[in-house]
Amino acid sequence: MKIAVIGTGYVGLVTAAVFARFGHQVWGVDIDKPKIKSLKSKIVPFYEPGLKKLAVEGIDRKKLHFTTSYKKALKDAKIVFICVGTPAKRNGEYNLSYVFGAAKSIAQNLKRNTVVVIKSTVPPSINKKVKKIIKKYTDVSFDLASCPEFLREGSAVKDSLHPSRIVIGAESEKAKSLLLKLHKPIVGSRLITDTKSAQMIKYAANAFLATKISFINTIARICDEIGASIDDISKGLGLDPRIGKSFLKAGLGYGGSCFPKDTWALVAFAKKVGYDFAFLKQVDQVNQGQIDYFVKKVKKACGGSVKDKRLTILGLSFKPNTSDVREARSVPLIKKLKKMGAKIYACDPAATREAKKAIKNIKFFTDPYKALKNSNALILVTEWEEFKSLDFKKAAKLMKEKIVVDGRNFLDSKKLKELGFRYNGVGRQ
Repeated sequence: MKIAVIGTGYVGLVTAAVFARFGHQVWGVDIDKPKIKSLKSKIVPFYEPGLKKLAVEGIDRKKLHFTTSYKKALKDAKIVFICVGTPAKRNGEYNLSYVFGAAKSIAQNLKRNTVVVIKSTVPPSINKKVKKIIKKYTDVSFDLASCPEFLREGSAVKDSLHPSRIVIGAESEKAKSLLLKLHKPIVGSRLITDTKSAQMIKYAANAFLATKISFINTIARICDEIGASIDDISKGLGLDPRIGKSFLKAGLGYGGSCFPKDTWALVAFAKKVGYDFAFLKQVDQVNQGQIDYFVKKVKKACGGSVKDKRLTILGLSFKPNTSDVREARSVPLIKKLKKMGAKIYACDPAATREAKKAIKNIKFFTDPYKALKNSNALILVTEWEEFKSLDFKKAAKLMKEKIVVDGRNFLDSKKLKELGFRYNGVGRQ
């Protein structure tokens, strides 16, 4: 069938490439002309493992197409996915202007009955307004549905092909039936529900995972005070099937385009419906406080001051296997250390280009060993596998001082200590 995907960011491009792989005719639409030109030339504008290969295969098989024209993309389309961005406002609410703009453009180009599916993360009950906008600009009948995404940056293609669940919020049997048919080649549990519940599931999932991270970070702070091992505690918690082992890694806290934004948005949405989500506010406060807590660790490791110290930051993206630096822990950390007079030298396998837009007046390297030369301390921020497999004997010879401050409890502390490094983790000795 023909499918139109509005928005070619992380969610939209992955969605388009995956459905093209299953043989559908997929049209990716974006108002960003340079981006569409690049995609037509087989240039993927961000790093995501496996995505470029999938997109190129779709283009070569003439299954995946890109355009700025809604008219061309929507002609004969049976399903239209809205995958545009929903950035956060200052008050924590989503900026829904792109969603509403997409709804208007879809309506103005609708020529046949179509299932319009909101995949963008939006507040529950937003469908009512989207439906009103579409009806304002067209008399053509349509069905509105919600199919939230649960993609993890760094494994988005894998998550699309092998999801833990597919949630479909449908208002009609037609939408339900068509979306079940579309997802038939993809394994995973199906949950059919109403649109409000579908959208609330996405909110609740991210808020709960953020809660686990903030919880383990509070336990890690206590571990630092009493000398207990957060690694063992996380393992002990994870062995309980009621808790599970995922998202119990202490460190600098969560970042990225989802957890912070969705947490703020749920607090704002709850306020709108008359509930003060104080608990979730505390989750966010803990996460924000991890940067200051970690800065104190860096200062202490460096003898009480970082002024004029050369500090090497390994990892700039908010997580490994992505070039995304949105809400990355590296950005506020580097800014605070710079303000204290530190000289920052940074290295990341994929995120340097994006990081340069967010952080000014630091030196960037592609080679970690060059970044470490004459360094007073190595500060691990993002847990790229490349950094775990560094030749630390070589690093020790290059560095001015053998100090490691591990913001992800990622490196082998025993090995580093044997090599003469002074190791500092979060909740681990």
